[in-house]
Amino acid sequence: MAAIEMRDVSPGGHVLSGRTIDGLPARASLREILTARVEAEVAAYNARPGQVYHGLVQPEDAIRYSDGFRMREPRPLDAGHLLRAVEEAVAAGVVVFRIGEVTTDDLDHEVDVDANDLVTTVMRRPIVARAG
Repeated sequence: MAAIEMRDVSPGGHVLSGRTIDGLPARASLREILTARVEAEVAAYNARPGQVYHGLVQPEDAIRYSDGFRMREPRPLDAGHLLRAVEEAVAAGVVVFRIGEVTTDDLDHEVDVDANDLVTTVMRRPIVARAG
């Protein structure tokens, strides 16, 4: 199994957050990588819900701070709900991905995880999971 780092950046290159995703096959689609990431972030938070969620997607009732998303009320999160927010953000052109010299918004784009150690998520604005 392989690992890859995801680094989230603003259009100007300011690093916003990131995470290393372990346990990936040698080749994985961006969708598979994102699913593994969001599921890991949600599982880590749900194991000990607290005031701060560290993740790619801002839960609908949270406020962005420099150390993550401050939850108004600690509660379990739903990975599927957050993943849908990512898919909607990609479809709306809010997010693109850079892998080496390639820039794509295709979630089915296959990444050679063994040959690449970084996926950069360029976020034109935060991904927010809306209620409902």
